[in-house]
Amino acid sequence: MTLSELLEGLKIKWKTGLSDVVIKGIAYDSRFVEDGFLFVAVSGFSADGNDYIRDAVNRGAVAIVSEKAAADLISAGQLPAQGTVAFIEVCDSRGALALISAAFYGRPSNSLSLIGITGTNGKTTTSFITKSILDATGERAGLLGTICYITGGERMTASHTTPESLDLHRCLNEMVQNKMKYAVLEVSSHALALKRTEGCSFSAAAFTNFTQDHLDFHGTMEEYFRAKSMLFNYVGPGGAAVLNMDDPKVRSLAKSLRCNVVTCGLEEGAMIRAENIRDKEQGTRSKGFGGTSFDVQTPKGSFTVDSKLMGRFNVYNILMSIGIAYSLGIGEEAIIKGVRNARPVEGRFENIDEGQDFLCLVDYAHTEDALRKLISEARHLTRGRIITVFGCGGNRDRTKRPLMGTAAAELSDVVIVTSDNPRNEDPLEIIKDIVEGIGGKNYTVQPDRAGAINEAVSMAKAGDTVLIAGKGHEEYQEIKGKRHHFSDRETVRAVIKNAKGKMLN
Repeated sequence: MTLSELLEGLKIKWKTGLSDVVIKGIAYDSRFVEDGFLFVAVSGFSADGNDYIRDAVNRGAVAIVSEKAAADLISAGQLPAQGTVAFIEVCDSRGALALISAAFYGRPSNSLSLIGITGTNGKTTTSFITKSILDATGERAGLLGTICYITGGERMTASHTTPESLDLHRCLNEMVQNKMKYAVLEVSSHALALKRTEGCSFSAAAFTNFTQDHLDFHGTMEEYFRAKSMLFNYVGPGGAAVLNMDDPKVRSLAKSLRCNVVTCGLEEGAMIRAENIRDKEQGTRSKGFGGTSFDVQTPKGSFTVDSKLMGRFNVYNILMSIGIAYSLGIGEEAIIKGVRNARPVEGRFENIDEGQDFLCLVDYAHTEDALRKLISEARHLTRGRIITVFGCGGNRDRTKRPLMGTAAAELSDVVIVTSDNPRNEDPLEIIKDIVEGIGGKNYTVQPDRAGAINEAVSMAKAGDTVLIAGKGHEEYQEIKGKRHHFSDRETVRAVIKNAKGKMLN
């Protein structure tokens, strides 16, 4: 593909060099540049791509895209003065990277029914349920999200909730090449603010809920909401917005959107509504361990769904998935089958059962709202005490730390405050922020996460519930900028097995 073809429709401030040069690939990291590549210099949070233009040219880049002027880059020694490479100055490198990537890969979203799911909580579970429904139609569906990327080959561990635009369009192209009809995409607020979804056309876009998170990045709740709402700017002709009608902030979008709107919820007035919610029993287990069933009311009629997923928050996740399917014209037979087939997502209200006489749940809850919902749902299943283990991530929104401390203390019988991913912060300072919200309630502090899990299991008695919140599916702990292998799920299984072994001896 020629450079001029890639730049078609792009807002360009100034350019020089051959427009018919053939571009063999694109990179935004100079280490991945090869002969014949176009390099897009993006200013990141830890590095500025403009500082690596010379490296990109030395590695074979034949064209450079940057927000900086050529004269400034030449004087900085980054751009060759003799004009041996094409240079394009743009207003926004991130947006340019997305649009160029879309063009390079043949605008793959136009060949897919692309579904975007945003919201503070529930994106991952909703995406997996949605994929299960799409699979039940007999068509192939890809998925890109927090846990993994599924593009047609092997399931890959995710690097970001929403990939960088170049990687996103490459993954969507892989889905097209692998004859997939649908693509389900978790869309984070960061991705929207950083224009990773530019060049995408969505057939359906869903907003699960809205509560506090990521204020370290967005600054204010209004900016956070504005970023989330940007998803609907990418809904294509004939596409639909699927909104949680029971969330006041999400509901407020309904009148302002120009696309079709499908509302979901438990309250009167929702187009897709759940009624007669029932917990299913399983053997001698507590009520709810068999999953959930409920009746679904739609403008086209009613039907009943049975799910393996537990918890009222999963009723909302299922409803949002049904709303997405409804907006795509998928019939109730596939919806019923897809909901029934959807398995619990790893690290999301995951039951860790090693034959112990208490309940143990691992969950990704890392916001005040998610933690409150997690503990409240656990209370519904618990005869004894609730013992909650959690921490907060470093270098992230500090204002939610005391709020999460308050939530844990108010709803739990025992709280063990520990480390999450401290990153480059002092774990004890993070814990101090959390404890400010706990006050004089029943809590202990154990900075070592494995030690905290061991402490919780050691004090658990028959009928109690141990909740381990914050990291869910993650298999690492980030400390001082380095990732060390750590899994809540692996750790608690080992601790329970060890405790049972000691009892037998």
